[in-house]
Amino acid sequence: MRAQLSRPENTLLGPDAYNQFFTMHGLTMMFLFAVPIMEAMGLYFVPLMIGARNVAFPRLNAYGYWVYLCGGIFLYLMFFMNTGPDVGWFGYVPLSGPEFSPGKRADVYAQAITFTEIASLVGSVELIVTIFKNRAPGMTLNRMPLFVWAMLVQAFMILFAMPWVATATQFLAMDRLIATHFFNPAEGGDAVLWQHLFWFFGHPEVYIMILPAFGIVSHIISTFSKKPIFG
Repeated sequence: MRAQLSRPENTLLGPDAYNQFFTMHGLTMMFLFAVPIMEAMGLYFVPLMIGARNVAFPRLNAYGYWVYLCGGIFLYLMFFMNTGPDVGWFGYVPLSGPEFSPGKRADVYAQAITFTEIASLVGSVELIVTIFKNRAPGMTLNRMPLFVWAMLVQAFMILFAMPWVATATQFLAMDRLIATHFFNPAEGGDAVLWQHLFWFFGHPEVYIMILPAFGIVSHIISTFSKKPIFG
């Protein structure tokens, strides 16, 4: 994409390919990397930091991983088959609706997001239950490291934020596949409904990404400065 934009009238990527690359970049960063990598760090480190033998539901944890993996493989398989999403990672309607995006590309977008959101919700449930129920004796809430607190807050934010975008993408899929009219103003729907649902997710998303990083930085600073964050 940078090479394509490096000079006017460049033909390295055509308009169709550029739209797919642009969308895949956003989807990969937001749904396949930013949140999953932070949750993965939490799922690995939190049990160690609170003295738990494992996460609360190991099989559910494995289910979340395989759903995430299948969603990512599905998304990139469609991309390499020239059926990758091309409506931007935000998928605004009516561009992503049946009228302006015929074919299967927007359907791939909706399905891939649903996969990744299920995985994120599974991870958040794991973190919440593990932190509240699997702490070692003597590990009170006041004694938990700040990283654990950051992951706990992040998990609750995921529980609030992720169902909205999953709901929005399912509404979009139904509009496209079975001719419902959630986002079609001509039939009583509302295109702005997509923006409301999506940004109920999109705005908390920035804090979902940054809170675990704050927890990590708090440990780095306190360790190398040899001073506690509080006290």
